[in-house]
Amino acid sequence: MENWVIPLTLLPGIGMMIMSTTNLSAALSQEINGFIHEPDQDTQLIERKISQLSLLNVALVALYVGTASFALTGLIGGVSTIQHLMIHESATLFLVIGIGCLLLATIFLITFSIRAVRIKRNQFLKSISKPS
Repeated sequence: MENWVIPLTLLPGIGMMIMSTTNLSAALSQEINGFIHEPDQDTQLIERKISQLSLLNVALVALYVGTASFALTGLIGGVSTIQHLMIHESATLFLVIGIGCLLLATIFLITFSIRAVRIKRNQFLKSISKPS
């Protein structure tokens, strides 16, 4: 791996994904809290929202592991460059782990987005079908 700095250049973008996902998680937690304190609770809706929160949490973990892997790749690459050691195989391994975790997080975020739209649609349909 000649360009060991490349994984480090990805970290700001990953940081933005972490920040965005954390904001989604906080908003969803507040929404769930509001539903829990309603007098006529829709337990099925609350369960679906909690499932969404779980997806976000798994995505965050994957983003964190991806970030750590990229940082470790940069560290290994930097140390090997400085000391002229031949440990590029482990740097490549951590780069692959980082990319895999980012892919996993992206898949969870895509799933979350699709489910969020369906849940919101069901909420709207339920609210308009209630007798006034």
